Formats: sequence, structure tokens, C-alpha cells
Amino acid sequence: MPKPSKQSKADNPQGFIEDISDASDASASSDPMASREGSPPGFTQEALFKHISDIVSQEGRRTQKMLDDSLAKLESGLNAKVDNIIKRIDEIATVTASLVARQSEAETRISALEDDIAPLKVKLAEFEKLNTALSEKVTDLEGRSRRDNIRILNLKESVEGSDPIQFFESFIPKLLDLSVPTIAIDRAHRGSGALVAGRPRPVIVKIHRSRDVTTILSTARRRGQLSFEDQSIRIVPDISPIVRAARRAFNPICAELIKKDIRFQMIFPAVLVFKMNGVQKSFKDPKEAKKFLGR
Repeated sequence: MPKPSKQSKADNPQGFIEDISDASDASASSDPMASREGSPPGFTQEALFKHISDIVSQEGRRTQKMLDDSLAKLESGLNAKVDNIIKRIDEIATVTASLVARQSEAETRISALEDDIAPLKVKLAEFEKLNTALSEKVTDLEGRSRRDNIRILNLKESVEGSDPIQFFESFIPKLLDLSVPTIAIDRAHRGSGALVAGRPRPVIVKIHRSRDVTTILSTARRRGQLSFEDQSIRIVPDISPIVRAARRAFNPICAELIKKDIRFQMIFPAVLVFKMNGVQKSFKDPKEAKKFLGR
């Protein structure tokens, strides 16, 4: 026959309390002295239950109070942090709105400026084109005003005396051994600039007739070395600084043409002309001339 299962005291607290009560009653009945000196009067099962219930209630209330205090502190701290975050977000939103407004204003101004600049670019291109044309005309006019001039370089200072026109009218034919005793001259003067020891200022002479200029320059080139009072001198055309710089840019090209034994000439203002393989070529830009020779 199977034995009835025993329920543990932990699983049946009511039974455990009843066992304690029964044991107490048994002890009281067996020991009258213990009954008189044991539990205080009125300590019954209901009183024990009530005592335990009061303790549990007190602990529950204390625990609940602790939880409420902790939650209140946590909520207060979270609220403070959330408020700070919200404040910062509001500040960022304000700054962002200001930046958006400024950006919109800047875009509007830039768009307006672009609209204003568009026609100015067209006008600027027109003015640049006009300026280039005017510069070329001024250079041409200056060159034409100088075409009857010659420059005498490295001639000692003051040899012309107080009347330079009279001096050079006879000096030039004698220097070049021309067939005429004198040449008509309109003006003659030294170039501007401060005197430097050992560097005489150039003499600028305006010849009255253009054909005489051609004769003087061609004879000076043919004679090569000229001298006066044991000092080497040169006679060259009088050209403007702008034209002179433009012609100097062709110097490397001219040196290469000389090496290749190719005859060339420089046409006013600065146009290099030469023949190659029977074909005449002319260049206004040194880069184009160099590119052509480098092929």
C-alpha cells in the first residue's frame, strides 16, 4: 500500500504554525511551571499572525517609500537634464534659423550681383578689345613720329657744343663718308636721364628728309664699326621702348636663323620676316616663330 506523501513545512506555513502551537500546548500541559513562566499571556496564534502582518506591512511601506524617494530623485535629475537638453536644442534651433536666414540673404545678394556682373563682363571684353586696338594705334603713331629719327650711341658728352644741329649736319656725312657735305636736320638733342660716368647719353637726331634716314641707316649697317675720337659709336633707328621690347623678344629666333644661314628682316613695329624653302613667312609672336622653326 503506497504511503501518503508528506508535505514540507516550508510548503505549508499554516501547518508549521499549528505544529508550533501544538508543541507549545503540549509543553505547557507537561510542565506546569513552564506554562507559568513561558509566553506572555494572550500570545495566541491570531496575535502572531497579526504581528507578522504588521511587520510585513511596515517593511512594505518603508520599501515603497524608499522606491518613491529614489524614483523622485531620478525623475528630478532626468527632468533637469532634459530641460538643459531642450534649452540647448532651442539655442541651436535659433542659431540655425539665423544661419538659414543669412544664407538665404547671401544667396539673394550673390544672385543679384551675378545678374549685374553679366553685362559688365560683356562691356569689359569690348573695352579690352578697344584698348588693344587703341594701344596698337598709339604704338603705330609713335613709330611714325619717330621714323625720321636716328640715334647715335656712345658719343662723348658735349662734343656737339652749343649748336647740335649745325654740328650733326656735317658730322654725320663725314662719319659715314657720304657723297654730300651736309644733311638737313630739323632737331638734335641728347636723351633724357641723369649723367652717368662712362655712359654718354644717346643723341636723338630728326632728319628732314626720309630718304636721307634710309641712306644713313643702310650706310651705317654696311660700314659696321664706326668710331670718333678713338671711341666706338653706333647709329640705329629711333624706336619706342614698347617696340624695342617686342623686337628683343625675337632675339633667340634671330640667333637661330643666323645659325641656319637664313636671311631675315624686322618690319615695323615688330614683325619677323624670312624665307624658308622658297616660302616667305612672317610672325608677330615669337612663340609661333619658335614653334615653326622647331618642327
